[in-house]
Amino acid sequence: MLGLYVHIPFCAQKCRYCDFLSFGGASGGDMAEYLSLLLAEIDLLPKQGGALSSVFIGGGTPSLLLCGDIPRILSKVGENYDLSGAEITAEANPGTLDEAKLAAWRRAGVNRLSLGLQSMDDAELKRLGRIHSERQAVAAFELARKAGFENINVDMMYGIPGQTESSCLSSLEKVVKLNPGHISFYSLILEEGTLLYNDVSSGKEELPDEDEAANM
Repeated sequence: MLGLYVHIPFCAQKCRYCDFLSFGGASGGDMAEYLSLLLAEIDLLPKQGGALSSVFIGGGTPSLLLCGDIPRILSKVGENYDLSGAEITAEANPGTLDEAKLAAWRRAGVNRLSLGLQSMDDAELKRLGRIHSERQAVAAFELARKAGFENINVDMMYGIPGQTESSCLSSLEKVVKLNPGHISFYSLILEEGTLLYNDVSSGKEELPDEDEAANM
């Protein structure tokens, strides 16, 4: 079966650990132009391309787009491919979600949400450069449930500067109480050229050592 990945390279601000292809502080004009070109590229895909098993809309921050943008993308994909049996995932940042956006995504066929929470500790979120708080994370999850999303993945991270085994466990316990369908729990990777890399290299920030990270 064939899967499709769609990349949305825009963020409200670049996270301090991120070296993905993404741009912080993008303007509405940049996003509108990108969307126009993206739709034109989808038109170049094979006509009557058959059934897709999955569509994954990632980034960047897909939830930064306007309410109707992801429905437009899926509508265009649906002109060439059968989406009736596909798992359709959109990544979202809790700081850029609202009820109208979630409802529009559900109507358009998005049936899996991937929420980038990373931590449930506000100090750790600040060190990572995330734009949301623990309170916003919980609110976004509850909004998603209210909008009808049953299949929700939550991204969580360990090895964060200032994180302890205790704070890591506390974050996971809070997420488990939300009862997501899946938790992706992965290690922070320090990438050269990022703001966090520079701060760790200069001694402004300190990562947990390997044993602590392994215990997490």
